[in-house]
Amino acid sequence: MRLSVEVGHPAHVHYWRNVINILRTRGHEVTVFAREKEITIKLLRAYGLKYETVGRSRPVLLAKAIGVGIDDLRVLRAAHSKGIELLLSTGIPGSAHASRVLGVPHIALIDTEIATLGRLLTEPFSDAVCTPECFQGRIDPAKHIRFRGYLELMYLHPAYFRPDPSILDAVGVTRDERYAVVRFSSWNSSHDLRRTGSILGSHKARLDLIRGLAEHYRVFVSSEIPLPSAFEPFCLQIPPERLHDFLAFASLYVGEGATMASEAGVLGVPWIYVSQSPRSYLADQERRYGLGRSAGSLDEALSQVNRWSNQGTRAEWARKRERLLADSVDVSRFMADLVDEWPEHTAATGGKGHGG
Repeated sequence: MRLSVEVGHPAHVHYWRNVINILRTRGHEVTVFAREKEITIKLLRAYGLKYETVGRSRPVLLAKAIGVGIDDLRVLRAAHSKGIELLLSTGIPGSAHASRVLGVPHIALIDTEIATLGRLLTEPFSDAVCTPECFQGRIDPAKHIRFRGYLELMYLHPAYFRPDPSILDAVGVTRDERYAVVRFSSWNSSHDLRRTGSILGSHKARLDLIRGLAEHYRVFVSSEIPLPSAFEPFCLQIPPERLHDFLAFASLYVGEGATMASEAGVLGVPWIYVSQSPRSYLADQERRYGLGRSAGSLDEALSQVNRWSNQGTRAEWARKRERLLADSVDVSRFMADLVDEWPEHTAATGGKGHGG
């Protein structure tokens, strides 16, 4: 079968790369459609994934609205020229709309309820919408397919990922040194455009967080936004494809990045998500496994840092991670199987498959 996978964010590259490899080994022809955003193209090249550019990121709402039509045409032309028979995306409108025009299926993979604009433009035109079981948003039951696990397991499951400790030598960290990874987000995704009041939205708040962490840990910052020179001693300088190696050996993750918090959780690293914008998958990790905490203020985050800094949590978190893995499916293989079995899978499960 001739398939396409559209990626619009660096995280999408991670989500789909193992699915792409599995599908290709099964004889499918897979084309990657890419939108230029942040380090998306760098990651595609690092993983040796050839791609066709079909658009770019647009941080301004009006530009996004105008760009939908332009990018839709690019995806449509590319899919038509390659004879694509099924389109996959992480809830990107271009692939969903192209599928409707071409009369071929589109399978969407989502985990963020508050991505209202993207969901509105994607779900009505999708034949299946796959989500973690913990997803709380309303989706047409006839097309909703749930699985046990989280999107981050698509690339951080032990079947695909073993952290490489050589990253510690590259950064200059000793094997027994405690360090924290901090993430500052740009807040320009479509689901962020109507949300204001970032807890870490000022340089003062960011510095206060770093200073509080530095009392207990060596601090490394990964940032989507440019930072002034005062942050330079903390900025993490490694290739983007090595970030998960470094995160895996951290003692703590703190930041605005929800995806990185979930990555920390599935790696067995304690996380503190500093935001007033909730995520069901983080709430699930917190409630079911105690892997992290969501903090609605800087003071709350720093209080949690102080509580955890005095605990030897690595072995405890390793046990929590094992419970998570035991409860979850191999999500990449689940998605590849769904494609292989389409449309028999939905006919057999009525859109309620759990990936057993």
